[in-house]
Amino acid sequence: MAGSLRTPKNASVAKAFQILHVLGSGNREMTATDVAQALGSNLPTVHRFLVTLEEIGVVSRTAQGRFQLGLKLANLGNKVESHKLLIGHVQAPLNTLAAEFREVAHCAVRSGAVAINVARALPDRSLVIGDAAGETVPLYCSAVGKVLLASLDTAMRGRFLEHIDLRRCTERTLTDRAALARELRHVAQCGYAIDNEEWEEGLRSVAVPIKNGRGQAVAAIAMSAPASRLDDERVEKIRAALAARALRLEHELFTESRVFPQKARPRGAFPHLKRVDDFIFLSGTSARRPDDSFDGVRVHDDGSVSIDIRRQTRAVFDNIRDMLAGVDVDLSSLVDIQAYLLDMNDYAGFNEVYAEFFGFDGPTRTTVGVSELPHPHQRLMVRAIAYAPINFFNEES
Repeated sequence: MAGSLRTPKNASVAKAFQILHVLGSGNREMTATDVAQALGSNLPTVHRFLVTLEEIGVVSRTAQGRFQLGLKLANLGNKVESHKLLIGHVQAPLNTLAAEFREVAHCAVRSGAVAINVARALPDRSLVIGDAAGETVPLYCSAVGKVLLASLDTAMRGRFLEHIDLRRCTERTLTDRAALARELRHVAQCGYAIDNEEWEEGLRSVAVPIKNGRGQAVAAIAMSAPASRLDDERVEKIRAALAARALRLEHELFTESRVFPQKARPRGAFPHLKRVDDFIFLSGTSARRPDDSFDGVRVHDDGSVSIDIRRQTRAVFDNIRDMLAGVDVDLSSLVDIQAYLLDMNDYAGFNEVYAEFFGFDGPTRTTVGVSELPHPHQRLMVRAIAYAPINFFNEES
């Protein structure tokens, strides 16, 4: 029975995750004593765990010696979000391909020396062959793997071929490094790869890359079927269909224009935000509300108007933060800001609030005075550029 064979829990692993949870649930850095008190544990044990977690990068220490979650956890979280983004875009095309050709369609990304299937679509037939989502396949003898390998630069591909164990999986597996190198050069030139029963006997697959703006294959989509149903003529038809879908996916994943309905609509035919590959460009943003009124404006009984540049500045950067959050990015990704002030006498107030959002390690900035802005209640406009790489795979060779 499954219950009688249950593996006992590892208390050390459980304790490590309890510590990470405590660090992640607070809004400040913590001392080892703070963590020990929160857990009700003794200080020496907690400190030993914190030091170990710091060594592997999931916990870091501030200049004051306090502990916080480390960058390695953020990187892992980014990978999860990236895979969710990829799956969200790729699942519908996979479903269409599976229905059209009545074979298994799947999508994979690279992780070290293997490819991981992150999404799959099944056809409406009883006999299907193909790896389930979450399963891994070797890079050197699978169609998706060869596509991902072929996209690597020459030096990284060479390192991979030098160190990989070319284990024979079937009689057709390429185990000669020179032959595999030639095969990968051919895949890079023609833009697709075929697994001709190299990974599993009786299984044939064809795959094409999904490339980012730098021409790097960040994922691969493929179709697998019994070799008896996948002759050369059908492979070509499937390859063409896969290539067409990949082109659409590249556009959807790496080029995006967004207008946010909860924000003031742009005064023209342009988006609030545009992503082009790893860069995000934000149109000029002000303190304008959706009802076209402006934050920080007060109309007095005598009809005069006073405008609070600090409130307008805060509203501008709150708007920018909200729009970046709409594409799963935060203010720390901003690399350049251009600010336009109607009155340079507002420079000091603008700077004061700016410092609430950014420090010395924040984006570069240009601030200029202008003679006119689109509305008399508008004293400030800001345009910005963010850098937020989309990465669907582990780049380690």
